Amino acid sequence: MGALELADGIVPAAMDSASPDFFAALTVEQIFDSIAVRVDGPRAWHERLSIDWHLTDLGERYRTTLSNGAFIQQPAPRDGAADLTLRLTKAQLVGLLTGKGVEGVRREGDTTVLQRLVSVLDRPVPDFAIVTA
Repeated sequence: MGALELADGIVPAAMDSASPDFFAALTVEQIFDSIAVRVDGPRAWHERLSIDWHLTDLGERYRTTLSNGAFIQQPAPRDGAADLTLRLTKAQLVGLLTGKGVEGVRREGDTTVLQRLVSVLDRPVPDFAIVTA
């Protein structure tokens, strides 16, 4: 294997990171990490946003913030205003990430925040099917 890598280079394993099965196997923290590594820091430098994620089936809350080109997650955030609050199940979160939209997700606040976040993500990423109505 080492000789092949020297001759042909390292061939990355093919992985469909947009697959619902892929995201369903991850913890919520890992899902947010997978988003964080796709943020284009220079393009996101001046973007400021925060999203509260209430995972109703898990009884967990997270706040994600995008600031200075970095996407950061905080479990069990203290009370305080976020730009957008989403109340959803983990399955709905996976659906959101794999292009199934926000149907059934309760939203409070500025729904354009998701579009702003997606606009600073590098490809390949799953297309978020954002429906604000």
